[in-house]
Amino acid sequence: MKVSIIGAGRVGVSIAFSLLHKEIVDEMVIIDKNFQRAEGEALDLYHSTPMFKRSNIYAGDFEKMKGSDFVVITAGASQNPGETRLDLTKRNAGIIKSIAREISKYARNSIIINVTNPVDVLTYILWKETGISHERVIGSGTILDTSRFRSLVSRQCRVSPTSIHAYIIGEHGDSELMVWSSATIGGVNIKEFCKRCTIRSCTPLENLFVETKNAAYTIIEKKGATNLAIGAVTATFIESMYKDEKRVWTPSILIDDLYIGFPAIVGRNGVERIVNIQLDEQEKELFEKSKSIIKKYLTEVIG
Repeated sequence: MKVSIIGAGRVGVSIAFSLLHKEIVDEMVIIDKNFQRAEGEALDLYHSTPMFKRSNIYAGDFEKMKGSDFVVITAGASQNPGETRLDLTKRNAGIIKSIAREISKYARNSIIINVTNPVDVLTYILWKETGISHERVIGSGTILDTSRFRSLVSRQCRVSPTSIHAYIIGEHGDSELMVWSSATIGGVNIKEFCKRCTIRSCTPLENLFVETKNAAYTIIEKKGATNLAIGAVTATFIESMYKDEKRVWTPSILIDDLYIGFPAIVGRNGVERIVNIQLDEQEKELFEKSKSIIKKYLTEVIG
């Protein structure tokens, strides 16, 4: 399998290193506007391959994307002092458009995964600019948010995260929402599970959701950036597609002419079908609000 990663920053390298642990990659290209940095990261990664799987890892230009099974985009500008989120979005939209032109030339048959924020807005732009089918242009969406929440519940409830089926959907941002109505632990509604639990002094589930939603802010304040969890999550997402596991994830996918985080079955050819989970009336209202925020940004960025 061949993977091209655009962006040799902390997120891109974390994804690359996590992929090595999966032992599924035969060839990996690191692409960055700073070619010297890309070379350094590629060499550092290559030196670790005797511990994992023999892989050819190197820095390259966009033409080296040819033949990639997956192209992962992590490139983007950081927010400057005094810059608004909309200003940053407009700058990153320009970067995504330029990357889209290169993908259109060299990687039209690849599955494209965008991780750059704001992920929902930029994945939509990527889809429009490349003209690649929406099933194969996917954003990381709320996959990490869902993973974060499950990890917090797992620690508190002393149960494996694989037995927790709870989804965070919507914008990967402040308007995301927890689907409480269908969240379960071992097949039991999550709130009913907590009512019957014998563990005392628990943090309320709603507080765990707030902690999840604010996790990126907390991590950035303490260490400057989030990179390890998104690296592991993206690598596992790629692995599940490559192995055609038909696993349910919450990527940013096309719904009602916008990209937004929602449960979907994903396989070797990308998004196969949406999982139509039932939302209660309040959740429907919150989801529509989240969609409206993404629409507003799209209007302001691309008209």
